[in-house]
Amino acid sequence: MFDKMRAVFGKVGEAVAKESSAWKIQCTTCGRQRSLASVGGIRYGASGTKFTLGLCSRCGGLRIMRIYRSERPPV
Repeated sequence: MFDKMRAVFGKVGEAVAKESSAWKIQCTTCGRQRSLASVGGIRYGASGTKFTLGLCSRCGGLRIMRIYRSERPPV
């Protein structure tokens, strides 16, 4: 997904890919977490914590998901 963005937008695409990989998405019911970029999410120029509805692959149901920035930024 980010490859096409990098090709079209160049340096801006790189910045979006790098910043999006610093965000995590976590199920508030079971605690399963993944990288937001790995599930196709994009967060750029954002701050704070966001809550949204999503399907949890562990619980198998519609759950409230927490989107937050990981403590250590990727290198």
